Amino acid sequence: MQKGWKAKQQKTLRKLVYALNEHKLGQNIEAHEKRGWRLASEVKEHGYGVGCLMEFPPPERKVI
Repeated sequence: MQKGWKAKQQKTLRKLVYALNEHKLGQNIEAHEKRGWRLASEVKEHGYGVGCLMEFPPPERKVI
């Protein structure tokens, strides 16, 4: 468990999104982008299909 200022910092969530073909992956990426996720890498081969890394950024902090 972290203490101090690092404990208050929110982390960027990362997720591997994959599908068996590029058409289904495109649909999957589009559905994630509607929920606030953003594409973090290019589409690459993953297992028997294709995949990419997506991330969910932490909320913006207000600077006074």
